Amino acid sequence: MIAVVLIQSIYVLLTAIAFAFELVPWTREAFVKYGRTRSTRTAAAAAQGTVCAPGTATTLERFTAMTVPKNWFSQFYWTGAVVGSLVLLDAVLWIWRSCRFGAQDLTHTHTFAAAVQLESWIDRDPPETVPAAETSSRVLAAAVGLSMYCIHIAIRLKECVFDQPTTDARMHVGQYAVGMIFYIATPFAIVADAYCAHIWQPVSLWMVAAAAVLFAFASLHQWRCHRILFQLRRIKLQHGTDGSYALPSGDLFEYVSSPHYLCEILVYVSLWMATGFQAPTLLCVVIWTTVNLSITAHESQMWYRRTFGDILPQNRRMLLPFI
Repeated sequence: MIAVVLIQSIYVLLTAIAFAFELVPWTREAFVKYGRTRSTRTAAAAAQGTVCAPGTATTLERFTAMTVPKNWFSQFYWTGAVVGSLVLLDAVLWIWRSCRFGAQDLTHTHTFAAAVQLESWIDRDPPETVPAAETSSRVLAAAVGLSMYCIHIAIRLKECVFDQPTTDARMHVGQYAVGMIFYIATPFAIVADAYCAHIWQPVSLWMVAAAAVLFAFASLHQWRCHRILFQLRRIKLQHGTDGSYALPSGDLFEYVSSPHYLCEILVYVSLWMATGFQAPTLLCVVIWTTVNLSITAHESQMWYRRTFGDILPQNRRMLLPFI
């Protein structure tokens, strides 16, 4: 369906942009780095050095200086929570109606009905609908994936609102826009293939159980690693040492410098696993998440090396343990 192609195109485009921006020094400084790794002055200077036409550098400098507080990360999770909950509610209501009134086709879900309407606007021929006999396993798979996603978003939202100390760090407005696009599109990406794919095999209970175990492992360790980072930030604020940083240690920090990013990737891998690895749209989400967080982890590793030098353990890898 066209709706599925559009969703997949979003992640492909974001991945291509991330690669391109990371390869060019001034775009990396201006648009990729954020928080402690970002230097607005360096980004503006890099932009000025790449422009020759009079007056153009001033406009580019103003654009590179368009930043928002990093504390606005909570808005991503508010958005993801609202959109994800609505799509999940749509699936749960379909399951309830099917249990009470008998099996129904997917057009009784608002999400699929909207995709069908979009298809009819673009193409005169009505799209092929999923056979009613297959709907139960498809909607159940979507509900399981959405439930895991909403749990993940709820944990991150709670951390941002109640646990994470405030910071004066900044991120570029383009990164804010990308984050909003991601958290609006991802709930629909989770259900896209389950609702619209013509070939869909029922997922075994063992596969779902393995996905749940991986999700729980990643969520637990991400929570622990975030606690370590939050505690270091609190100590820094209490002692007024705004110009100094401490090297995080404990849990997965003993193996990699950015374990919270590794766990984030594993969370989305677990969502893909819950579909039996047969959802190409969710694979696009996994690829985008891996590329985006790998780039961020690389910038963080470079910052750790510049800041701590020989204090950084030699066996502490960037993102993957022992690699």
